[in-house]
Amino acid sequence: MANRTTLKDVARAAGVSQMTVSRVVRGDTVVSLRTREHVERVIGNMGYVPNKLAGSLARAHSNQVAVLIPSLVNNVYTSVLAGITEGLERGGYNPVVGVTEYDLQKEEAQLISMMSWRPAAVILANLVHTDRTRSILENTPVPVVEIMDISGDPIDLCVGLDHEAAAATLADYLMERGYRRFGYLGWQTNDFVAAARFRAFRARLETRGYGLVAPDVYDAPPDMPAGKKGLEMLLSVAPKTEAVAYSNDTAAMGGVNLCLELGMRIQDDLAIAGFSGLRMAQCLPQPLTTIRTRRRDIGKTAARNVLKRLSGTPVERKVDFGFELLKGQSA
Repeated sequence: MANRTTLKDVARAAGVSQMTVSRVVRGDTVVSLRTREHVERVIGNMGYVPNKLAGSLARAHSNQVAVLIPSLVNNVYTSVLAGITEGLERGGYNPVVGVTEYDLQKEEAQLISMMSWRPAAVILANLVHTDRTRSILENTPVPVVEIMDISGDPIDLCVGLDHEAAAATLADYLMERGYRRFGYLGWQTNDFVAAARFRAFRARLETRGYGLVAPDVYDAPPDMPAGKKGLEMLLSVAPKTEAVAYSNDTAAMGGVNLCLELGMRIQDDLAIAGFSGLRMAQCLPQPLTTIRTRRRDIGKTAARNVLKRLSGTPVERKVDFGFELLKGQSA
């Protein structure tokens, strides 16, 4: 955590008066365009966020924690959010939630809005952010916890798992089961940890002389309809595919549905594997082979580490929850 950047700091760095900075922040047209652009550049570089709370309110204790997650449609993040909420409530704090839809610019805009109300802490997904977001987080004095991914260097704290190791473990298992022609279906455009798993899965296959059939055949948000449609497209291009890995369990269940509709024997005619370990995927007639992640525990630990940091208790900078390979009956 850093000392909070103030309006006075910005004025000093920009070489202008505090009143000028205040006018730029308020959008006052009396400031020349040249000066405005200069001050705005300094504001961006310093990660300064104007305080919308006036006077005594600005000094009041806040019990709000900013939480930015990519999706509430994805069942993974509903579990994470449940853990965050449970953990924060124990300390008398409440989450204020923003949904970024895997859009870094939207994450940045929501963070700026939330920071202007002076939250007690920030919890947000993954380690990839815009430069402006990173600057704001690096310059805030409140705790920052990045969740789900631990593969890089966190801004402050992080809680999650090694996605590349998880993908490699799944690839090894499928190869050990004797499969040789592999497909992979998932959304790589904006979901950075899903993209990392895809790369790691593919790289692991290549170490054994295998590859992916039609790796670019489908790139869409991984829900159940997309999983069904993606498999249909994959099989039309590569009908001899033996095993398909999905970027999450929800999409994988869409693939299972397609197999049932086509009369294909799951595991024998086509193996299907997922990621995340959703309960409903384990309730299928043939439980899904997948990687189970401790999503709720990740959320609870992120919240607990916020409370520890706020109370001055030492906190482990990086917490790895690991993962578990579930050897289901789909692969």
